[in-house]
Amino acid sequence: MLILIPGVTLMAQGVKGTILKKGKPKKGVVIWLKKADLTATTDKEGAFAFDRVATDDTLQIAATGKLDAKVPVNAGMEVSISLDNDDFAYNDGTGDKRLAYTKVPAPKGGNGGVNHELIMRSGFRTVSEVLKNCVAGIIVQEDMTGSSIRIRGINSINASNEPLVVIDGVALQGVSDLDAMLPVETVESIVVLKDGGGYGVRGANGVIEITTIKGGNIDN
Repeated sequence: MLILIPGVTLMAQGVKGTILKKGKPKKGVVIWLKKADLTATTDKEGAFAFDRVATDDTLQIAATGKLDAKVPVNAGMEVSISLDNDDFAYNDGTGDKRLAYTKVPAPKGGNGGVNHELIMRSGFRTVSEVLKNCVAGIIVQEDMTGSSIRIRGINSINASNEPLVVIDGVALQGVSDLDAMLPVETVESIVVLKDGGGYGVRGANGVIEITTIKGGNIDN
C-alpha cells in the first residue's frame, strides 16, 4: 500500500541521461538540478547522472552562454537530450518532445556581478574559479597556500594589494583561502566595487561583496 503524505515530495531512484549535439555526444555540458541545487558535467560519452531526485525538480542544461534547455524530471527517468540551433528535443521513455530554449537571466545587482543561477550553471566548483572566470576585473593567482585575489586596475600604495572581502556584511581583510571558507553552492551573489563602496581606507584596493544563501554556511 502506498501512502502519500501531504508536503512530502516523492523521490525518484535516480536520473541519468545523455546530451547530444548534432547527433554526437557532447562533453563538458553543465546540468543543474535546480531544486536540489546540484550540478553535474557530461563526460566524453555525453553522459550524466544524479542519484535520488525529487520528481518535481527540473534539469537545467547550459546549451549556450545565453540559452538553457529545461527538462522536467520524472520518476526513474533515463533521458536523451538533443541540443539543436533553434530548439531542443528530449525523450524520457514516453516519446520525443520538442521545447524552446529559455534565455539566461541577467545578473542581479549590476557592477559586473553574478547571481546564484549563473554561478551554478557555470559548473565551476570553487569561489576562486567563479571570480576568475565570471566576474569582470578580477585576477586570481593560486598556489599551495591558497588564492591571491587582485582587482584589475587598482595599484595600492599600501603594503598589501588584497581587496576587502565582505561576506554578508562582515568585512574580512587578508582572506587567504576563500574556497575553504565558503563553498561555492552557498553563494547567492558576488559584486565587485572598484571605488571602495563606501568602506573608506579599508576599501582602497577595491571590495568584493559576497552574499550567501540565507546568510549562512560559512566556515570560520
